[in-house]
Amino acid sequence: MKRINLKTISKFFFFPICIIILEYNLLNLNNKISVIIPTYNRKNLIENAITSVLNQTYKNLEVLIIDDGSTDNTKEIIDKFSDKRVKYIKLKENLGSSNARNIGIKMATGKYISFQDSDDIFYPNKLEFQINNLINKKSVLDFCKIKVIFNSSLQYIIPHEYQENNIIQGNIFSELIKGVNFISTQSILIKKNFITKYYFDINMPRLQDYELILRMIPKVKISYTRRILVELHIQKDSIQNSKEKLKKAFYILLNKKFKFKSEQKKSFKNYLNQLLKVYFSEENH
Repeated sequence: MKRINLKTISKFFFFPICIIILEYNLLNLNNKISVIIPTYNRKNLIENAITSVLNQTYKNLEVLIIDDGSTDNTKEIIDKFSDKRVKYIKLKENLGSSNARNIGIKMATGKYISFQDSDDIFYPNKLEFQINNLINKKSVLDFCKIKVIFNSSLQYIIPHEYQENNIIQGNIFSELIKGVNFISTQSILIKKNFITKYYFDINMPRLQDYELILRMIPKVKISYTRRILVELHIQKDSIQNSKEKLKKAFYILLNKKFKFKSEQKKSFKNYLNQLLKVYFSEENH
């Protein structure tokens, strides 16, 4: 009976394990995520937003804070972070969050892009769950559920339950053209080489994420992570509270030349016109 050679056995197991570890590290190295945070005079809120990104279970990331001309001591708050993954870019003038995000996209060194707002919170496993889902589903864009909070009270979850059946079945577009956006900026993880073909429309006063998705959707494969991974906090001075900007955004969308089929265009415009009547009916009285 031949004697078992322990050295041979150890080599047999050792080298495959080394190869697996090396491949994992290379994969992780190539899957860097750039998290872009536009901010303007949010010194009291941005620290929590940044911390929620740095505390992610997925560690291969950078945080690009695009200061859109703040006049408060935002920079002093950022300087508290010693993490080398944090990069601060101060813009000379306030030109809006879409412009700031576009600058962040251009400066990003990651293969993937994620967006955070300076008053919102990522749950610790947000990026890990999404990048795994995006890679497994071979999609270009992944989005997750969001918990919306106004004045520290839970308002609702997006997507809503009534939308989920269609979303899970892959009918994302048919839900989107109803005029109700459920793919908010903070929920997105997207490949950089795709979003650089589009960027945000800096002329949109609101619904910038919705307009971007509508332009991309004919050419993008979307996956959905069915978990609440973000808290969206709406402040009293938030742009989301401006009805005038919402009205202007609706009219811009109505005049946009999206690459929809004729019936889809008709349905989309009908839905938007209905929403205009609902949201602004009191102005007609």
